[in-house]
Amino acid sequence: MNTGKAFLIQDYAMETLGGLFRQTRERQRLSLEQIASKTRIQQRHLQALEEEDFANLPAKVFVKGFVRSYARSLGLDEDNALQLFLTTSSNFYDRTEEAQQHIQVTLQAAHRKRFNWNLVVILFLAIGGVLFYLLPWQQETVPLTSEPETSLPINGMQKEEILEPAPPIEESPVSVSSESPVDTEVQLTPPPPSDITPSPLPPEPQPIPTLPVSPVPEKATGFDGTLGLEIEATQLTWVVVQSDDQAPHEALLQPGQKSTWKANTQYLLTLGNAAGVIIRLNGELQGPFGKPGQVVRDVRLKP
Repeated sequence: MNTGKAFLIQDYAMETLGGLFRQTRERQRLSLEQIASKTRIQQRHLQALEEEDFANLPAKVFVKGFVRSYARSLGLDEDNALQLFLTTSSNFYDRTEEAQQHIQVTLQAAHRKRFNWNLVVILFLAIGGVLFYLLPWQQETVPLTSEPETSLPINGMQKEEILEPAPPIEESPVSVSSESPVDTEVQLTPPPPSDITPSPLPPEPQPIPTLPVSPVPEKATGFDGTLGLEIEATQLTWVVVQSDDQAPHEALLQPGQKSTWKANTQYLLTLGNAAGVIIRLNGELQGPFGKPGQVVRDVRLKP
């Protein structure tokens, strides 16, 4: 086996990574589908490696794991294959890093500019509020009291009001009866006794016995009786999730992003960054599964 590795590396020492992988695979009469089943790497990613289409591949840290797995499946030396990948892809990733740095600088400049404008607006509003409350405001008051009216003199004398005497009120004679008052005695008789008997008081309410409340059974964890899987990324992480016997699904999770899955019996995971995710099965924390940047395959989760 070591002789075969040395032969392949010497034969393709001047080849690119994609040519080395393709020709070695064809020499061993293996298809991309067989390599994908063996390495658990998506077939389109394997094809992108052979075509050196780095733009359609995940982040560089994950592609390194792909290169090692692909080289191991073909019997090639992993370190030499990784070195060939770094040499082949250096131009692409250098341009990508420069573009990302330029975008980051542009975003930072735009953020500072927006912050400066916000500061100007805040200062303007603060100054306006201070001036509004500190400047004296004068309000004109209208006198409510009116001057007393004075009568003008007539021929040098004050005009006097002439009061006419009121007509006399005729009093009508009141006739007084000459009859003497009659003394009458009024006898007060007590009211007859009432035949109404007082109604008896209502009986006191009897205490109602309290029955013990049966405890409500707790609901079992999970998603409707199935296995619930939650993957939360703390770092940029590429994952492949296979639920039961279904086809595997992959996802590239950004920091803080969560992904949930459902299964009946088990999960089979591939983690591109073992320390970059927090995994919970039915709410229970799983792991740890490895170190930062480490690619871990065939992680089986069962209840």
